[in-house]
Amino acid sequence: MIKKSVNILLYSLLPLVFVASCSNQPTQNKTETVPPAAPKADTVKKPAAPVVVRPVNIDTVTPNRKYNDIARYIAGMKQLDRSTLPATLEKDTVWIRYSKNFTYEWGHADKVRLKPMATWAVTELAEQRKQNLDVFYPFSGPDILHANVLFPQAKHYHLYGLERAGALPELAKMKTKDIDAYMTEVYGSLDDILTKSYFITKNMLNDLQKNNVNGTLPLMCIFLVRNNYEIVNVKYYHLNDDGTDSPLNKDSVPAHTNDFVKVYFRHPGDTGIQVASYMKCNMVDVEIQKNIGLMAFLNKMPVSTTYIKSASYLLHNPTFSVMRNAVLKKSASIVQDDTGVPYRYLPSKDWKLTFYGNYIKPVSSFPSGFYQLDLQKAYHIGDSLKLVKPLPFSLGYHWGSNYQNLIKAERKS
Repeated sequence: MIKKSVNILLYSLLPLVFVASCSNQPTQNKTETVPPAAPKADTVKKPAAPVVVRPVNIDTVTPNRKYNDIARYIAGMKQLDRSTLPATLEKDTVWIRYSKNFTYEWGHADKVRLKPMATWAVTELAEQRKQNLDVFYPFSGPDILHANVLFPQAKHYHLYGLERAGALPELAKMKTKDIDAYMTEVYGSLDDILTKSYFITKNMLNDLQKNNVNGTLPLMCIFLVRNNYEIVNVKYYHLNDDGTDSPLNKDSVPAHTNDFVKVYFRHPGDTGIQVASYMKCNMVDVEIQKNIGLMAFLNKMPVSTTYIKSASYLLHNPTFSVMRNAVLKKSASIVQDDTGVPYRYLPSKDWKLTFYGNYIKPVSSFPSGFYQLDLQKAYHIGDSLKLVKPLPFSLGYHWGSNYQNLIKAERKS
């Protein structure tokens, strides 16, 4: 194994980071142990049932193969014919060792998690795949990987996190020692998601602030090429105050609030192009309410399929009510684990619910107040037992065990 440049420490976050987090991690914070009370009927307005509309891919893009060449190299994959990169890069001993180790780790994750997920989704998410709406993935960090496995045909994936977007490395301009350091840092950045299925925000914020692996974009591109996609182009944009976006200057990197990146990709030989957007943002109420552009975008956002996992129970907090309400208003379906929208916000009169796996109390890193007794009853009492289906893969904080859960919530018309 390649020696990591930084040690992976046991994670714990200050209360402020726990409340403001926009990515995925357990936390040791014990200051809030009781979740907010269930909403009162006379204070919560039921959103109008959204009309399901098919997304329109309005982006046009000119292919630039350098992004695919770079992505394949940092993913430990051999270069293709007529690569824009020097052929000598593949002879580097650190890269050869990295490629071998990463291919092994990826193969293991693919066997025990990704392939079972893909097979499961063919039947269990058949309706969502048929609708083929945009995928809205708050608190995702760079995890395009699992969203793409579950919803492989989506035209647009919208990802958000606390980490900056960054840029792909200019390998042709880097010295060998710098490339070697980069590959070592990439390997360390991917450790959590390959072994546990989620990123740990504390580790991500540390790993992705370096001069080399300087953001989420490299990891997103690695996931896509490893999932057998071709990176067509990478472009940067700014989210305007009216919720629209405008392109930034060529090759500029997101540096200001509401700057973000779009990765354009496709299967080799396909003509249709898919898009994965990533924006650094803080979705805690006090911050998101000040973000005029993001609020406008959420209001205009088309009806989507929302995916949430390993989200630190943030939507259980009263301080994340804006994002919780946006999910409830804009989702035709929600696919989530128990860290997403609390069960009490998904009444049977509004949502058709299907339960998968096993629900038990949250891992010890989280306050006991996030345990949902009503969800426990839904999994274990009376007629609800008939609605619980097996979950043939491990995905979430109880990684490596049989105590994972997923909930599929489909809006009733």
